[in-house]
Amino acid sequence: MKLKNLLSGKLEIGPCILGIGTFDGVHLGHRSLIENIINCSKETGLPAVIFTFDHSPRKYLNPEVFKGYLTTPAEKFSLLLGTGVDYVVFRPFDQEFSQVSYQDFVSDIICDSLDARITFVGFNFCFGAGRSGTADMLADILRQNGRECRIIEPVKVEGEIVSSSIIRQAVAEGDFVRANRFLGRESSFSGAVVHGDHRGRQMGFPTANLQLEESEKILPPNGVYACYADTPKGSFKAMVNVGIRPTFNRSNHLLEAHLLGFSGDLYHRTIRIRFVKRIREEKKFPDMNSLTEQIQRDQQTTERILTQNLEQQAV
Repeated sequence: MKLKNLLSGKLEIGPCILGIGTFDGVHLGHRSLIENIINCSKETGLPAVIFTFDHSPRKYLNPEVFKGYLTTPAEKFSLLLGTGVDYVVFRPFDQEFSQVSYQDFVSDIICDSLDARITFVGFNFCFGAGRSGTADMLADILRQNGRECRIIEPVKVEGEIVSSSIIRQAVAEGDFVRANRFLGRESSFSGAVVHGDHRGRQMGFPTANLQLEESEKILPPNGVYACYADTPKGSFKAMVNVGIRPTFNRSNHLLEAHLLGFSGDLYHRTIRIRFVKRIREEKKFPDMNSLTEQIQRDQQTTERILTQNLEQQAV
Protein backbone atom coordinates (compact mmCIF):
# COMPACT_ATOMS: atom_id res chain seq x y z
CA MET A 1 0.00 0.00 0.00
CA LYS A 2 1.76 3.11 -1.25
CA LEU A 3 0.95 6.79 -1.68
CA LYS A 4 2.25 8.38 -4.89
CA ASN A 5 2.17 11.89 -6.34
CA LEU A 6 1.21 11.84 -10.02
CA LEU A 7 3.68 14.67 -10.67
CA SER A 8 6.65 12.99 -8.95
CA GLY A 9 7.80 11.15 -12.05
CA LYS A 10 7.23 7.72 -13.55
CA LEU A 11 4.73 5.82 -11.41
CA GLU A 12 5.82 2.33 -12.49
CA ILE A 13 2.49 0.83 -11.51
CA GLY A 14 1.76 -0.75 -14.87
CA PRO A 15 -1.69 -1.97 -16.01
CA CYS A 16 -4.15 -1.60 -13.15
CA ILE A 17 -7.71 -1.58 -11.90
CA LEU A 18 -8.58 2.04 -11.16
CA GLY A 19 -11.09 3.93 -9.04
CA ILE A 20 -11.49 7.71 -9.29
CA GLY A 21 -13.09 10.18 -6.91
CA THR A 22 -12.65 12.96 -4.39
CA PHE A 23 -13.41 10.53 -1.52
CA ASP A 24 -14.09 13.16 1.15
CA GLY A 25 -15.21 11.19 4.19
CA VAL A 26 -14.45 7.76 2.66
CA HIS A 27 -18.07 6.94 3.46
CA LEU A 28 -20.16 3.85 2.73
CA GLY A 29 -20.66 4.84 -0.91
CA HIS A 30 -16.93 5.27 -1.41
CA ARG A 31 -16.26 1.97 0.30
CA SER A 32 -18.64 0.18 -2.06
CA LEU A 33 -16.64 1.49 -5.01
CA ILE A 34 -13.36 0.50 -3.35
CA GLU A 35 -14.64 -3.02 -2.60
CA ASN A 36 -15.44 -3.41 -6.30
CA ILE A 37 -11.93 -2.26 -7.23
CA ILE A 38 -10.31 -4.72 -4.85
CA ASN A 39 -12.50 -7.64 -5.97
CA CYS A 40 -11.75 -6.90 -9.62
CA SER A 41 -8.05 -6.65 -8.77
CA LYS A 42 -8.12 -10.13 -7.24
CA GLU A 43 -9.96 -11.55 -10.28
CA THR A 44 -7.56 -10.03 -12.82
CA GLY A 45 -4.29 -10.11 -10.89
CA LEU A 46 -3.79 -6.40 -11.56
CA PRO A 47 -3.03 -3.88 -8.78
CA ALA A 48 -5.90 -1.94 -7.22
CA VAL A 49 -5.32 1.81 -7.58
CA ILE A 50 -7.22 4.87 -6.39
CA PHE A 51 -6.79 8.26 -8.04
CA THR A 52 -7.81 11.35 -6.09
CA PHE A 53 -6.70 14.91 -5.27
CA ASP A 54 -4.69 16.41 -2.46
CA HIS A 55 -7.34 19.07 -1.80
CA SER A 56 -11.00 19.42 -2.63
CA PRO A 57 -11.58 20.91 -6.11
CA ARG A 58 -14.47 22.86 -4.58
CA LYS A 59 -12.10 24.54 -2.11
CA TYR A 60 -9.98 25.75 -5.02
CA LEU A 61 -12.69 26.59 -7.53
CA ASN A 62 -15.44 27.86 -5.19
CA PRO A 63 -13.84 28.87 -1.88
CA GLU A 64 -16.86 31.02 -1.01
CA VAL A 65 -19.10 27.94 -0.84
CA PHE A 66 -16.54 25.50 0.54
CA LYS A 67 -17.76 24.70 4.05
CA GLY A 68 -14.99 22.33 5.12
CA TYR A 69 -13.78 18.74 4.90
CA LEU A 70 -15.23 15.63 6.42
CA THR A 71 -11.69 14.28 6.34
CA THR A 72 -8.56 16.35 5.91
CA PRO A 73 -6.25 15.27 3.06
CA ALA A 74 -4.00 13.45 5.54
CA GLU A 75 -6.98 11.66 7.13
CA LYS A 76 -8.36 10.76 3.71
CA PHE A 77 -5.07 9.28 2.51
CA SER A 78 -4.75 7.26 5.72
CA LEU A 79 -8.28 5.88 5.40
CA LEU A 80 -7.82 5.03 1.71
CA LEU A 81 -4.52 3.25 2.31
CA GLY A 82 -6.21 1.32 5.11
CA THR A 83 -8.81 -0.16 2.76
CA GLY A 84 -6.33 -2.61 1.26
CA VAL A 85 -5.75 -1.05 -2.17
CA ASP A 86 -2.23 -1.33 -3.56
CA TYR A 87 -1.72 2.33 -4.45
CA VAL A 88 -3.29 5.71 -3.78
CA VAL A 89 -2.22 8.18 -6.46
CA PHE A 90 -3.00 11.86 -6.01
CA ARG A 91 -2.60 14.93 -8.16
CA PRO A 92 -2.32 18.41 -6.59
CA PHE A 93 -5.41 20.34 -7.67
CA ASP A 94 -4.29 23.69 -9.10
CA GLN A 95 -5.06 26.20 -11.83
CA GLU A 96 -3.37 24.12 -14.51
CA PHE A 97 -5.24 20.96 -13.64
CA SER A 98 -8.58 22.76 -13.36
CA GLN A 99 -8.36 23.54 -17.09
CA VAL A 100 -7.63 20.00 -18.29
CA SER A 101 -10.37 18.85 -20.65
CA TYR A 102 -12.19 15.61 -19.98
CA GLN A 103 -10.69 14.14 -23.16
CA ASP A 104 -7.14 14.90 -21.99
CA PHE A 105 -7.95 13.60 -18.52
CA VAL A 106 -8.83 10.24 -20.05
CA SER A 107 -5.91 10.03 -22.46
CA ASP A 108 -3.15 11.53 -20.30
CA ILE A 109 -4.04 10.22 -16.84
CA ILE A 110 -6.31 7.19 -17.10
CA CYS A 111 -4.74 5.63 -20.18
CA ASP A 112 -1.14 6.87 -20.29
CA SER A 113 -0.02 7.62 -16.73
CA LEU A 114 -2.05 4.96 -14.92
CA ASP A 115 -2.71 2.49 -17.77
CA ALA A 116 -6.07 1.52 -16.31
CA ARG A 117 -7.64 -1.50 -17.96
CA ILE A 118 -10.88 -1.22 -15.96
CA THR A 119 -11.97 2.06 -14.34
CA PHE A 120 -14.59 2.33 -11.60
CA VAL A 121 -16.49 5.56 -10.89
CA GLY A 122 -19.61 6.55 -9.02
CA PHE A 123 -22.97 7.10 -10.72
CA ASN A 124 -22.68 10.89 -10.32
CA PHE A 125 -19.05 11.17 -11.37
CA CYS A 126 -18.06 14.34 -13.26
CA PHE A 127 -14.59 15.29 -14.45
CA GLY A 128 -12.59 17.63 -16.65
CA ALA A 129 -12.68 21.41 -16.98
CA GLY A 130 -16.04 22.76 -15.84
CA ARG A 131 -17.06 19.23 -14.78
CA SER A 132 -18.04 18.71 -18.41
CA GLY A 133 -17.41 14.98 -18.50
CA THR A 134 -19.85 12.44 -17.04
CA ALA A 135 -19.64 8.78 -16.07
CA ASP A 136 -21.47 7.73 -19.25
CA MET A 137 -19.13 9.83 -21.41
CA LEU A 138 -16.14 8.24 -19.70
CA ALA A 139 -17.53 4.79 -20.42
CA ASP A 140 -17.94 5.65 -24.13
CA ILE A 141 -14.41 7.05 -24.49
CA LEU A 142 -12.79 4.13 -22.72
CA ARG A 143 -14.77 1.66 -24.79
CA GLN A 144 -13.47 3.34 -27.94
CA ASN A 145 -9.95 2.85 -26.60
CA GLY A 146 -10.43 -0.84 -25.87
CA ARG A 147 -10.82 -0.32 -22.14
CA GLU A 148 -13.71 -0.67 -19.74
CA CYS A 149 -15.58 1.58 -17.32
CA ARG A 150 -17.86 0.24 -14.60
CA ILE A 151 -20.29 2.68 -12.99
CA ILE A 152 -21.18 1.94 -9.37
CA GLU A 153 -24.81 2.37 -8.39
CA PRO A 154 -25.65 4.56 -5.39
CA VAL A 155 -25.54 3.07 -1.91
CA LYS A 156 -28.67 3.75 0.13
CA VAL A 157 -29.19 3.78 3.88
CA GLU A 158 -32.82 3.70 4.99
CA GLY A 159 -33.87 4.76 1.50
CA GLU A 160 -31.46 7.72 1.23
CA ILE A 161 -28.48 7.88 -1.10
CA VAL A 162 -25.22 8.12 0.83
CA SER A 163 -23.33 11.29 -0.08
CA SER A 164 -20.68 13.56 1.39
CA SER A 165 -23.06 16.53 1.23
CA ILE A 166 -25.66 14.78 3.42
CA ILE A 167 -22.97 13.89 5.96
CA ARG A 168 -21.59 17.44 5.99
CA GLN A 169 -25.07 18.77 6.72
CA ALA A 170 -25.59 16.25 9.52
CA VAL A 171 -22.26 17.17 11.14
CA ALA A 172 -23.01 20.88 10.82
CA GLU A 173 -26.31 20.25 12.63
CA GLY A 174 -24.66 18.14 15.34
CA ASP A 175 -26.60 15.05 14.27
CA PHE A 176 -23.86 12.47 14.65
CA VAL A 177 -26.28 9.55 14.81
CA ARG A 178 -27.20 10.35 11.21
CA ALA A 179 -23.69 11.33 10.09
CA ASN A 180 -22.13 8.17 11.51
CA ARG A 181 -24.80 5.99 9.93
CA PHE A 182 -23.79 7.24 6.46
CA LEU A 183 -20.07 7.24 7.20
CA GLY A 184 -20.05 3.71 8.54
CA ARG A 185 -17.94 4.86 11.51
CA GLU A 186 -17.78 7.77 13.98
CA SER A 187 -17.06 11.23 12.64
CA SER A 188 -13.85 12.43 14.23
CA PHE A 189 -11.59 15.38 14.92
CA SER A 190 -7.86 15.06 15.61
CA GLY A 191 -5.32 17.49 16.95
CA ALA A 192 -2.50 18.18 19.37
CA VAL A 193 -3.52 18.85 22.96
CA VAL A 194 -2.91 22.46 24.00
CA HIS A 195 -2.95 24.28 27.33
CA GLY A 196 -6.21 25.92 28.35
CA ASP A 197 -6.99 28.09 31.35
CA HIS A 198 -7.26 25.00 33.62
CA ARG A 199 -10.82 25.88 34.70
CA GLY A 200 -11.89 22.26 34.21
CA ARG A 201 -9.14 20.98 36.50
CA GLN A 202 -10.15 23.47 39.20
CA MET A 203 -13.73 22.17 38.98
CA GLY A 204 -12.69 18.54 39.17
CA PHE A 205 -13.11 17.87 35.44
CA PRO A 206 -9.66 18.18 33.79
CA THR A 207 -9.83 18.42 30.01
CA ALA A 208 -7.65 17.78 26.99
CA ASN A 209 -8.08 20.82 24.75
CA LEU A 210 -7.89 21.08 20.97
CA GLN A 211 -7.86 24.37 19.05
CA LEU A 212 -10.63 24.77 16.46
CA GLU A 213 -9.95 28.31 15.22
CA GLU A 214 -8.11 27.36 12.02
CA SER A 215 -9.71 24.00 11.35
CA GLU A 216 -10.60 23.19 7.73
CA LYS A 217 -13.05 20.50 8.79
CA ILE A 218 -16.80 20.77 9.09
CA LEU A 219 -17.43 21.42 12.78
CA PRO A 220 -20.57 20.70 14.80
CA PRO A 221 -22.52 23.46 16.52
CA ASN A 222 -21.36 24.51 19.97
CA GLY A 223 -22.55 22.13 22.62
CA VAL A 224 -21.80 19.05 24.72
CA TYR A 225 -21.25 15.65 23.10
CA ALA A 226 -20.78 12.03 24.11
CA CYS A 227 -17.58 10.84 22.44
CA TYR A 228 -14.66 8.45 22.50
CA ALA A 229 -11.10 9.74 22.77
CA ASP A 230 -8.24 7.79 21.18
CA THR A 231 -4.94 8.69 22.84
CA PRO A 232 -1.38 7.32 22.94
CA LYS A 233 -2.43 5.77 26.27
CA GLY A 234 -5.53 4.03 24.94
CA SER A 235 -9.17 4.82 24.15
CA PHE A 236 -11.52 6.36 26.70
CA LYS A 237 -15.11 7.49 27.00
CA ALA A 238 -15.18 11.28 26.81
CA MET A 239 -17.54 14.13 27.63
CA VAL A 240 -16.73 16.87 25.11
CA ASN A 241 -17.63 20.53 24.98
CA VAL A 242 -17.31 22.38 21.68
CA GLY A 243 -17.59 26.14 21.99
CA ILE A 244 -16.40 29.36 23.55
CA ARG A 245 -17.13 28.79 27.29
CA PRO A 246 -19.56 31.70 27.73
CA THR A 247 -19.77 31.24 31.52
CA PHE A 248 -16.17 32.44 31.69
CA ASN A 249 -16.58 35.13 29.01
CA ARG A 250 -14.15 33.42 26.62
CA SER A 251 -14.34 33.81 22.86
CA ASN A 252 -11.80 31.44 21.27
CA HIS A 253 -13.27 28.30 19.69
CA LEU A 254 -12.10 25.24 21.60
CA LEU A 255 -12.79 21.54 21.95
CA GLU A 256 -12.53 20.42 25.59
CA ALA A 257 -12.57 16.69 26.27
CA HIS A 258 -12.92 15.24 29.76
CA LEU A 259 -11.69 11.65 29.49
CA LEU A 260 -13.55 9.36 31.87
CA GLY A 261 -11.25 7.19 33.96
CA PHE A 262 -8.07 8.82 32.64
CA SER A 263 -5.25 10.41 34.58
CA GLY A 264 -2.03 11.70 33.11
CA ASP A 265 -0.51 14.30 30.83
CA LEU A 266 -1.48 14.56 27.14
CA TYR A 267 -0.05 18.01 26.39
CA HIS A 268 1.36 18.27 22.84
CA ARG A 269 0.25 14.70 22.09
CA THR A 270 -2.15 14.03 19.22
CA ILE A 271 -5.55 12.60 20.13
CA ARG A 272 -8.63 11.76 18.11
CA ILE A 273 -12.15 12.55 19.27
CA ARG A 274 -14.89 10.33 17.84
CA PHE A 275 -18.36 11.86 18.12
CA VAL A 276 -21.32 9.64 19.02
CA LYS A 277 -24.22 11.87 20.04
CA ARG A 278 -25.06 15.46 20.98
CA ILE A 279 -26.22 15.96 24.58
CA ARG A 280 -27.16 19.64 24.73
CA GLU A 281 -26.31 23.10 23.45
CA GLU A 282 -23.65 25.27 25.07
CA LYS A 283 -25.06 27.92 27.39
CA LYS A 284 -23.98 30.46 29.97
CA PHE A 285 -24.55 29.56 33.63
CA PRO A 286 -25.12 32.11 36.44
CA ASP A 287 -22.34 30.74 38.64
CA MET A 288 -19.71 28.01 39.03
CA ASN A 289 -21.91 25.76 41.16
CA SER A 290 -24.66 25.70 38.53
CA LEU A 291 -22.13 24.79 35.85
CA THR A 292 -20.55 22.07 38.00
CA GLU A 293 -23.92 20.48 38.69
CA GLN A 294 -24.75 20.48 34.96
CA ILE A 295 -21.38 18.93 34.09
CA GLN A 296 -22.06 16.15 36.58
CA ARG A 297 -25.38 15.46 34.85
CA ASP A 298 -23.65 15.60 31.46
CA GLN A 299 -21.13 13.02 32.61
CA GLN A 300 -23.91 10.66 33.68
CA THR A 301 -25.62 11.16 30.32
CA THR A 302 -22.34 10.50 28.52
CA GLU A 303 -21.84 7.24 30.42
CA ARG A 304 -25.37 6.11 29.58
CA ILE A 305 -25.15 6.98 25.87
CA LEU A 306 -21.77 5.33 25.36
CA THR A 307 -22.74 2.21 27.31
CA GLN A 308 -25.85 1.86 25.13
CA ASN A 309 -23.72 2.45 22.05
CA LEU A 310 -21.34 -0.37 22.97
CA GLU A 311 -24.26 -2.69 23.68
CA GLN A 312 -25.78 -1.93 20.26
CA GLN A 313 -22.44 -2.61 18.54
CA ALA A 314 -22.18 -5.95 20.31
CA VAL A 315 -25.57 -7.15 19.02
